[in-house]
Amino acid sequence: MKYGWRLIFIPLWALCIAGAALTAFLALGWVGWQPFAVAAVIGAVAGIPAGLWNTFKVRRDDPAW
Repeated sequence: MKYGWRLIFIPLWALCIAGAALTAFLALGWVGWQPFAVAAVIGAVAGIPAGLWNTFKVRRDDPAW
């Protein structure tokens, strides 16, 4: 599975981080379209490197799987 791990881990990380940020923003009372946009940017900026790191770690720890 050459690109399969990237297709799994990057969206998983990005969406989890964006969801946590959005939950925090809404809990703090920030309502509107802006918290959704900021959460999407935070999810992309933090989730893409984390997903790539996770992909490389899985390949490094068990290359046959």
